[in-house]
This record gives sequence, C-alpha cells and structure tokens, in this order.
Amino acid sequence: MQIKKILASIIVTLPITMNLANAKVITDFDETKIQVPFVDSNEEYLMNTICKTRTHLWWDYCSTKYENGEEQMKSFKFSNLGENKIVPKSGFGVGRTFEFLFEGFARSDLGLLVWDMPDETESHGHLKLMMFFPRIILPAIRYELIGNQDTVIVTLPNKEEVLFNGQTSEVLSGVLKEDSIKQDSEGNALNPALTYTGVGVVVEADRLNDYPVGITAQSKNNYATIKKKGFKDCKILVKKLWYTDDSKGGNIFLNKKYSTDLAFDELLKKKCKFSMY
Repeated sequence: MQIKKILASIIVTLPITMNLANAKVITDFDETKIQVPFVDSNEEYLMNTICKTRTHLWWDYCSTKYENGEEQMKSFKFSNLGENKIVPKSGFGVGRTFEFLFEGFARSDLGLLVWDMPDETESHGHLKLMMFFPRIILPAIRYELIGNQDTVIVTLPNKEEVLFNGQTSEVLSGVLKEDSIKQDSEGNALNPALTYTGVGVVVEADRLNDYPVGITAQSKNNYATIKKKGFKDCKILVKKLWYTDDSKGGNIFLNKKYSTDLAFDELLKKKCKFSMY
C-alpha cells in the first residue's frame, strides 16, 4: 500500500546503492528560517524515514536516515487530533495531519500532504497533495504568541502564510481555509476539505488510502487539478506530472521537465491558459 511509504512513522527497508560520499547530508537544517531551494530537482533515493518532536512541542520534523547514521530533514508536520469543529471525534490515529514536504531541499518536491483519518480504521484515510506556485522558498514554520493565542505560522513556497492554532492545529487565517473531516456511507473519509485562497497557483491530487501521486495513481486515468483564482480549473493526468523511479528505490518524483518555475509556467500557459504570475 503506497500510503505506508510516505507515513513518517513507518520505516521502509530497501537495498541501498547510493554513494554516501556524494550525498548532501545536513543534520542542522533550521526549518524556521526562510531559505531558497538548494537545487531544482529531487534526486533522493527512497530510504528510511524517522520523525522526532521538537523540544518546544509545537511541531515534529521528519528526516531521511542514511546508513551511516546521519540524517537529512525532509518535512515538518503537526496534527489536529480533535475533538473540535474540524475533527469531530478523537481516537487512536484519528485526526487531520499537515505535512510540509521538501525532500532533497529541491524545488520539485515542495508540497503539503494533508491526511484525514476519520476513525481508527486505516483504510478509511484520505490523502491530498497540494503544491503551491511559484516555488520561491522552502516551506518554513515558526511560533508566535499573538494576543493570548499560541500560533504556528507556516510560510508556503510562494511566500504566502497560513496561521494555525498552536494548541489544536486548526487553521486560523491566511491563504488556506478548512472544513471538518467527513465520511461517506462506507466510513471512508472524503477528500480533505482544505481550500487554497491565495493569488498563486495550486496543484491538487487526492486519493483514498493511498499516496495521491503514487504508483497506483500513475497507472490509471487519474487527474490532478490545477487552480488559480478567477480561472477555470484545469485537469492534467497524474502520470504526466509524476513518475516512479525504480533506480531510486521506487521514490516518486515530479516530472523533471517541470522542475523549474519557468518550465512549469509554460505548461500552465499551454494546457491551462493561465500563468502562475
């Protein structure tokens, strides 16, 4: 099940053939600082992932763990565990998780993975991947006390911000709006109700109980939706945008043709009749 390879709490064991001497191993990356992507294209081999909680407890961070024991950060995340208006009930594994991705510190891998778990049945989970354009910076996160409100502020790759309740992880304001977790008659979570309201472009893909752009999604006629305020939604096949690289242990990458914003903007103008600018 593809969902398991992107859950930070699950260890993936694969034969490793990469040359660690050539790897960019960064153990002291600071996700609170605004930084530009290190490279355009993610070339990371799919390896073990570990997650830890920062000592301040406001968020977790996840890293690739190399065979030599060194770690390279690849995401930060936090969860709304309920009970509140977004997560109506609590329980083991129940909630809405926000994971901000930047594997390889690459422009091609900047995104937000939202995972809704409406109950304790894993197969009921629904995942949504969102990518924000233009991709100017790596996602960043910081804590502020605003009035009497503990606030976690995330800066998206396009430099727009989203403010979260530091205690519950509910969206407070900014360029994302959310609605509560909902289930169908079979108990499955619906597509996470998270809406982008900013001035840039968002690419969205979702899938029940699986990684939204994983192997299964690429093998069928599944579409990603590209949105910009004031324009008609645009649909593009998932397999046109993402691919699975067996030479990298089955890791999933954005099509290298679209690693730069200039190249992706040309795609938008051709296929969607709008620009990210």
